[in-house]
Amino acid sequence: MHALTLIASGAAVLAFMPSVHGHGYMVHPDSQWVEGYPNNGYGSTIDNEIWGVYDNAKYGYGPNGTLKFFTETFPTKGYKSLGAFILENQELFLPKVDLNCGLTVYKDSARSELPASELTYTGFTHPGPCEVWCDDTKVLFDSDCQTTYPGKPATMPYDKSKCAGANRMTIYWLGVHGDPWQVYIDCMWLKGGSGIGAPPSAVSKGKSKGGSASNSTAASTPASATPSTTIDSSATTPAPSTATDSSATTPVPSTAVVSTEASGSDEEASSEADDSSVDEVSSSAGDSPEEETPTAETTPSVSTEQGDTVVTALPAIVAPSTSNVSTGAKCVRRRS
Repeated sequence: MHALTLIASGAAVLAFMPSVHGHGYMVHPDSQWVEGYPNNGYGSTIDNEIWGVYDNAKYGYGPNGTLKFFTETFPTKGYKSLGAFILENQELFLPKVDLNCGLTVYKDSARSELPASELTYTGFTHPGPCEVWCDDTKVLFDSDCQTTYPGKPATMPYDKSKCAGANRMTIYWLGVHGDPWQVYIDCMWLKGGSGIGAPPSAVSKGKSKGGSASNSTAASTPASATPSTTIDSSATTPAPSTATDSSATTPVPSTAVVSTEASGSDEEASSEADDSSVDEVSSSAGDSPEEETPTAETTPSVSTEQGDTVVTALPAIVAPSTSNVSTGAKCVRRRS
């Protein structure tokens, strides 16, 4: 039982490991990949009914019928090359797919040597045409690379002189076995060349009828992105203002000062109180809690900042009401 568990676990691990020799990519010269290892999947598709539904009675059924239909129809559509047809009509379905180079990327430090006489492909496992370019020179074309190059991996004899001094090799392969048709594109940068280069002039720059991939080949192997430090000002918490609104400033305590002004009746009461003995006033004052004469307090000035001007608020002087003085009431009782 334990042995069966180990076998099942091993099979699961192998299922997630990238394939060394799958179908759909160039081995020699080799490419650099978006994911860091060879990817044998297609990166885009083309509508299999781009030229309408073909006549099965004329062309047959299944992949072979489709291949026959494509082989007879393609030359009548005015395309200069298979690559031009692919780049004009492909629909990308992954953001990481490049319009011109599929799942391969440019890495100048990892350029490849040209093979002596044969190109090596993992295998053409589906019927359909393929085409190889060195810069603007077409190296080979075949309407059914599966039949012409049946090996796994497949070896394709080529004329090395056609790639002399070339910067970039590109291979296009279209699998017409299903719905939709599958597109495989690889770019290989060659030793002796410089820069990223461009697609073959007969192919022109790639475009997509759908998807969201970039319009240019990545300039290097993707790395972990550094988080952007850009801050949306609309989402920024406003910094607290250092200016103090003078209207919201805590009121400054007033300094209490006994006014020297009094009404005529108060002066009269005060005069009569002076004629009386001080002892009587002191005695009657003891009947109620003694009220202290408010003492003047100096309150520090408060500065408020309004814009660029500093305003100093002076302490206010407010006279207390004379109704709080108890001696006036006692004098009135003595007069009655």
